[in-house]
Amino acid sequence: MEDAIIQLTGGLDSTVLAHHLKDKYRIHGVFINYGYAPQVKEFELVKELAQSLAIELKVVDFSSYIKSFDLLPISSSNYMLKHQFLIEILASLSAYPDLNKVFVGWLKGEWNKKKEMLDQVQATLDFKVIAPFSDLTKGEVIRLGQRLGVDFTKTWSCIVSGKVHCGFCMPCRSRKRAFKESSLDDPTHYYYNESPDEIDEFISKSNVEETYGRFIKPFLEYTKEYSKEFVDNYINLMRKGNG
Repeated sequence: MEDAIIQLTGGLDSTVLAHHLKDKYRIHGVFINYGYAPQVKEFELVKELAQSLAIELKVVDFSSYIKSFDLLPISSSNYMLKHQFLIEILASLSAYPDLNKVFVGWLKGEWNKKKEMLDQVQATLDFKVIAPFSDLTKGEVIRLGQRLGVDFTKTWSCIVSGKVHCGFCMPCRSRKRAFKESSLDDPTHYYYNESPDEIDEFISKSNVEETYGRFIKPFLEYTKEYSKEFVDNYINLMRKGNG
């Protein structure tokens, strides 16, 4: 059986991908840790997945690197390194220097945005990135996962919290839409149960303060994952982001 690397995030896509590959490859997992609050839960789920599927797991720790930018917790969770996907691919290859094949859970649309740059780098460095779900939507991946027996309660999407899915961040809204598209019941517990369209409409018609007061502050106070000082000052970060 051929060896290959898989990037594991705790999310729907990489979890389904691991189940999809488990009988086809001897897969070696990589978890990229940036030190975001939700990653406590993500790592817990990744470790459980790796144990259940007998996947070797290595952690690449970028948390100190992110902290060097002196970013506050939520701003760091939304912070994207330039060419982050490429950095993560190279870090995954560094974790297993004898392997040159990396599987990723990128979906339809994601692959095309990254393929041109990857093609240039792959040709130079002699490695291969494979995205088996590059022609699938998230809803189609969920249906595949259901056929493979994936327990979706053991996957995580929220970028704000590691205690409960907030239900309002973009990944939570994407998760809700994907389950609706799949026609399967969504087993996820969300703090906010409004539909993605309802949340989109509210945000489009509201200013920063209204969005913060309606969705963000109550949720952050509920999870207690961030200090009171940070919650009180977060509105200033939002204003800067919309300035």
